[in-house]
Amino acid sequence: MADIQIQNLSKSFGAFNALKDMSLQIDDGEFVVFVGPSGCGKSTALKILAGLEAASGGRIIIGGEDVTELAPGKRDIAMVFQNYALYPHLTVRQNIGFGLKMRNTDKAEIDARVERAAQALEITDLLDRRPKALSGGQRQRVALGRAIVREPRVFLMDEPLSNLDAALRVQMRAEITALQRRIGVTTIYVTHDQTEAMTMADRIVIMRKGVVQQIGTPDELFSRPNNIFVAGFIGSPSMNFITGTLARDDKGVFIEAGGLQLRPEGAVAQAASAYIGKSVICGIRPEALGLAAPGEAALDVEPLLVESLGSEAYVHFRLPGQRVAIPVAGEHEHEGRASGTLIARLYDVDQSLIGRQVRLAIKPNTSIHLFDPATEEAIK
Repeated sequence: MADIQIQNLSKSFGAFNALKDMSLQIDDGEFVVFVGPSGCGKSTALKILAGLEAASGGRIIIGGEDVTELAPGKRDIAMVFQNYALYPHLTVRQNIGFGLKMRNTDKAEIDARVERAAQALEITDLLDRRPKALSGGQRQRVALGRAIVREPRVFLMDEPLSNLDAALRVQMRAEITALQRRIGVTTIYVTHDQTEAMTMADRIVIMRKGVVQQIGTPDELFSRPNNIFVAGFIGSPSMNFITGTLARDDKGVFIEAGGLQLRPEGAVAQAASAYIGKSVICGIRPEALGLAAPGEAALDVEPLLVESLGSEAYVHFRLPGQRVAIPVAGEHEHEGRASGTLIARLYDVDQSLIGRQVRLAIKPNTSIHLFDPATEEAIK
């Protein structure tokens, strides 16, 4: 096991900069997830860490050793890929122990490590089967077992759950997280799925166009995003964005947005004072919206779509005359999925809402996120 220092790492392919000045300290035993849309540089960073790509600049230090110029086999890492890459003619036992055999490890030691890994992954009863007799989840466990027996300093995982169905992905991400906690190996995990990142990581590194946007715990990224991109990327459904104008009255600063007064609090309200009379972008989470009680200040909206999930529903509303900034496929655009729409997470509603005008209120004690329209940075 070891800590990892990534110092000013960069990678260029001709004139294209796939990775730009990435720096990160990962503690021994930490589970860190790189997340972002396709082409953001996360897999490139992982390949450089593995030694499969040469860096254009920067250094990689693992356990105090500079490995920047070392070949992959000398870095003492194990990698799990999206493709399980199992040998079809070998049994599970032989697949798991294959890497150790190639290193001329003693047979008794190989058998002992394979048994320990199989017990940890609960696949002891599968050791004599071949891959064609296994399900997708079982094959993924075998691939993990092959990495575990190496007893490396670092695990690198490149979208290992992408080939699994939705239910199995949920199960496997819980199993991988629990396994990593038990064995305590420093792990870097790459995914484009923000739900995986939020549920598995100790810390998340959000990337966009080769640049690190923010590093933090899941709670920090959700509660205190640095910019519109992070705010829209983290959270499902995505954060709603409404353009409004900042003003002040005897109660403090407020934003006029869609006919509703939104009042930021605390440090955000203090920082917002510099924007009096100016346009700002307000970020509101779907779960912060609810149907208004009689007499409550509210937005007059028209529901367009109800996505029922059983215990809750995602309700798409139209906000007439408003421009709304909505992330699309990981990128931010002001004329998003449908100009002038919001999403609310509501309970006890059904399809009868569609076509009716209803009143939508901001729940009490809700955090209002504010962003500078010019820079897209958070006002905080």
